Amino acid sequence: MQLFQGLRAQVESYLDPAQIEQIAKAYELARDAHSGQSRSSGEPYITHPVAVAGIMASMRLDAQSIMAALMHDVIEDCGVSKESLVEQFGQQVADLVEGVSKLTQIKFGSKAEAQAENFRKMMMAMTKDIRVILIKLADRLHNMQTLGALTPQKRRRIAQETLEIYAPIANRLGMYAIRQELEELGFAALYPYRYKVLRQAVKKARGNRKEIISGISQSIERKLADAGINAKVLGREKTLFSIYEKMRTRVHSFAEVMDIYGFRIVTDNEDSCYRILGQIHNLYKPVPGRFKDYVAIPKTNGYQSLHSTLKGPHGLHIEVQIRTELMDQMAQNGVAAHWLYKSGSQPHPAESRAREWLRSVMEFQQRAGDSMEFVENIKIDLFPDEVYVFTPNGNIMELPVGATPVDFAYAIHTDVGNACVAAKVDRQLTPLSTTLRNGQTVEIITAPGARPNPTWLSFVATGKARANIRHFLKNQRREESIAMGKRLLDNALSEKNVEQFSEADREKVAHDTRHKNFDDLLADIGIGQIPAIAIAHRLDPERHVIRKQEQEEHPLTIRGTEGMLVNYARCCCPIPGDPIVGVLMAGRGIMVHMHSCPNTAEFTNQPDRIVPLQWEKDVKGEFIAELEVDVVNRRGVLALLTATIADEEANIVNLEIDPRDGSYNTIVFMVQVRGRLHLANIIRRVKAMKETNRIIRHHRVMADKQNP
Repeated sequence: MQLFQGLRAQVESYLDPAQIEQIAKAYELARDAHSGQSRSSGEPYITHPVAVAGIMASMRLDAQSIMAALMHDVIEDCGVSKESLVEQFGQQVADLVEGVSKLTQIKFGSKAEAQAENFRKMMMAMTKDIRVILIKLADRLHNMQTLGALTPQKRRRIAQETLEIYAPIANRLGMYAIRQELEELGFAALYPYRYKVLRQAVKKARGNRKEIISGISQSIERKLADAGINAKVLGREKTLFSIYEKMRTRVHSFAEVMDIYGFRIVTDNEDSCYRILGQIHNLYKPVPGRFKDYVAIPKTNGYQSLHSTLKGPHGLHIEVQIRTELMDQMAQNGVAAHWLYKSGSQPHPAESRAREWLRSVMEFQQRAGDSMEFVENIKIDLFPDEVYVFTPNGNIMELPVGATPVDFAYAIHTDVGNACVAAKVDRQLTPLSTTLRNGQTVEIITAPGARPNPTWLSFVATGKARANIRHFLKNQRREESIAMGKRLLDNALSEKNVEQFSEADREKVAHDTRHKNFDDLLADIGIGQIPAIAIAHRLDPERHVIRKQEQEEHPLTIRGTEGMLVNYARCCCPIPGDPIVGVLMAGRGIMVHMHSCPNTAEFTNQPDRIVPLQWEKDVKGEFIAELEVDVVNRRGVLALLTATIADEEANIVNLEIDPRDGSYNTIVFMVQVRGRLHLANIIRRVKAMKETNRIIRHHRVMADKQNP
């Protein structure tokens, strides 16, 4: 019980005795359930839920949240039933515990799918009760604080997941204090060497900075005191992760980032915020275009503050944030401030905005085809740098940077987005792909019977727009796509049709191309995702779509490519006799590679793009092969070499000479050959030359991906 005493001291400051007794009962259940279990560090497992509950208590969350935090792993790891939790602690606590549990009993095809499904279930639980994500964030924070006992590989995986998902969620909910700690811990675990180097550089640079920060703080304080304004001035330290991100994304040097000084000015009311802004702009000159008013127009997560960048003494840049005490607390705690400062009749801005976002999450869930797509849409929505635009009626709409009129249309209503045909920006007709800027007025023009265009997916910036477009295309056009796919496949099969193949054959092809069923495969053919000719080849490898007479006049080079554009890969230069494989390239037909070509490895996870091929028996034509020859650096050797190749009736298309040292040169020849036998004769003749040290068939392993 000694472990519980610290938590008891925390909750005694704001909860009543009856609630504390319930928390003690939850502790005892968790302690008994985790008895005998230990963490990777060797500590008893119960230390983890107690620490998570302590983080929740530091945010002054209610008794139900503290109890759920203590028991958040008992369903998953200890076999305690939800029914018993309902009986002892009530329905809400049991629902919270279930919402945080990972549901590991579900089986998935891959680890990525499992993680996506767990995340989806967590987000769905969060939409029912937002406290689920607060417990999950506290759970993740303590796990990050105790990463040291894990293997480096596991540390990196958890750190990456934290930076990609959990820190952005904390930011989306306005919980900056937790977000910053998650980012710092994630950065240290994912890039330990970079973190160490940056920490040392910052420590070294802070000597001079203290004097400059102190001088600027005193100047601001004197100015505000002279104006009779009550405020606190705080020098704001940048976190290592924020310094690293600015260096990485904005390509700034360390010196450039450290030349910017941050200050936070906290006052007692909103009116004083604007008065302080005026005094600061009198003291130092503002940088044009670098002022943001998040008080009048709060961020999507409820954050409020005035931001301004100024030219300080000696030309230094100063970033100033001006806010009230309440805004400052909300900035640190975000949606958790709902429990910290219950204001009765007035809704908490961070919570109301979080509720709006959660409603959009529910819509993603309804529209998404699977968990992976759901996570993709959520990720898009978790990184919003806002742009503010106006409706024709003067209402403000918040959209992420990079948003287009299509995103604006879907933000108004799904039906408006689906029926959108054109847009006016500041009364001028503009393309739907136009990127919107702050302050513009956007008007959407709709038409009855209009449909979303698949090309919109290439430029929309919001998860809501992407989810709705995909949902419409998948569901509204599915029957049309299947019918179109069947027609295209029947045409590709020529003398046969789809019905002539057994159900087992069709399902096998669907399975081989990683589709759930044959209808899904037909739908992908119908919308142009997969060429019909490739599936026709899989269903009927022996088909011939060119008449015999045409074959005699123009013999087919490769069997299985009938009716398709064929190109030979320049990386491996396949020639008749080589084992080959085809890769379907968008707009370029089939690219023929040698079976062993390293450049085909990236397509192993896309079996629908791989086409098995073989050479026809009587191949006619000239094919390019590359030979790499090391020869003695002697006068006349190049002429001798080219003459030898010419004697074998091969034409040299190109050659490159790479001087190795004084005694040898490496020459790469591109020669036209009729097949492997012809090439073998050339190699044998060149190898017999006394000037030849080595000859091999050359492969361009690192070929340009656009021209493999």
